[in-house]
Amino acid sequence: MEKAEARSLVERCLPRFKDAGLSAPDGITDVKVRAIATLWAGMGSVYDLAVSSKNGLQNVVAKRVQLPKWCDSIGDQRKKDSYDVEAAFYQKGHAERLISAGCMVPFPLHVEHSRGEGVTICMTKVEGRASHPRGAEAFVSWLARLHATYWGRRADEACGPDAGGLQLQGCYWHLDTRPDEHRKMPSSGWMGRLKLAARAIDLRLKADPLQSVCHGDAKGANILYASGEGGEAMPLVYDFQYCGKAAVTKDLAYFFNVEAHPSEAEEERLLRLYHSELTKLLGAQGDAPPELAALKTSLELALCDWRRFSEIGLGGWGDDARHRVQKVLDRLDGGRALPNEEAYIDAMQREYPASRNSRLRSLTPPTQREAERVAATNDDADGSSDSEVLELVETVRNRATTWSHEAHKSIMDKLGIQLHEGADVSPPRATFQVRRGSAMV
Repeated sequence: MEKAEARSLVERCLPRFKDAGLSAPDGITDVKVRAIATLWAGMGSVYDLAVSSKNGLQNVVAKRVQLPKWCDSIGDQRKKDSYDVEAAFYQKGHAERLISAGCMVPFPLHVEHSRGEGVTICMTKVEGRASHPRGAEAFVSWLARLHATYWGRRADEACGPDAGGLQLQGCYWHLDTRPDEHRKMPSSGWMGRLKLAARAIDLRLKADPLQSVCHGDAKGANILYASGEGGEAMPLVYDFQYCGKAAVTKDLAYFFNVEAHPSEAEEERLLRLYHSELTKLLGAQGDAPPELAALKTSLELALCDWRRFSEIGLGGWGDDARHRVQKVLDRLDGGRALPNEEAYIDAMQREYPASRNSRLRSLTPPTQREAERVAATNDDADGSSDSEVLELVETVRNRATTWSHEAHKSIMDKLGIQLHEGADVSPPRATFQVRRGSAMV
């Protein structure tokens, strides 16, 4: 970033300085630019802008995202979506909402989009240490405040491009966005069993009553610690690209497994601390808190979900948790692989019901069954009318974040639709180019 460009950017931040607790510069005399981080896949950089004026030196952080011309892979699309989400986090009031709730995050100063080519997010600079002797306790309390703030229906209101802009599915490892890693899992041994159980675990976590907005990447690289007046740890948290709706235990399982590395006794203590904090916060806002037993069950399933991705996608990053994963699998299958994914869904429903009257969604979605009905009963030579096909394809497109690649293709096969070579039917943003006879849909 050139100095003149940086100065212009700082000037566009000035109207928010007072709200952020910064002093309005009395005549900017210089802006020094220093790159402090490079974004994944070379999609931009993070800059420290040191603003000099007659009344001193202040710092602004600018995250500049530069997207490739085409985001045609699942990975590139996931990253693009994540930057849109982070822009929404700072642009749509989420940062201020968390600060008001006692969760310290950067204060937004300016967000601008570059005609679909990227986004620039300017925020206050958070300063602290990478660790603190009581950092784990402080951070699980921070998570409790985050989760209480968006508990239940509040998460739905905060997520999606037509709502609050956060991820419809929080956390970067959820199954729908990681089909390649799932496909690469071995088909034998405990990982083969986990591969078959992955869809059941995913569905159970989606149905979990403990839903809120999760941070989605709660590791040490995204946390700094300041010290309060009494020496207590104060987490300063950033990087909200994968912030969105999920079972709250996904944040906990990830943080414990890759960052805190607690002993069994220490994890129990931290989980009880989190539960105590969450219970107080939910009670104060009129929400019924979860039982500790429900939190523990959800945590074990969330750990299985994380290790499903980590074992392949990140080379096993994090503590070895296979004994805990195998304990869950043993309860589902008795120590021997079940025949298929549907069998694991049935076992999950039996052994880990989300609630007394709930049932996990079948792998055969309602729209797929409707597609089968249309294809079987319509009198048209093609098997169904163009209007019905258009409606079904649109439904598939809208649900692309929750259906697997195979489910998308299965629906099209049932309708007798031929997919063009190269057509993208992969979540999270499936687009369909299909031909029925001589008509394009």
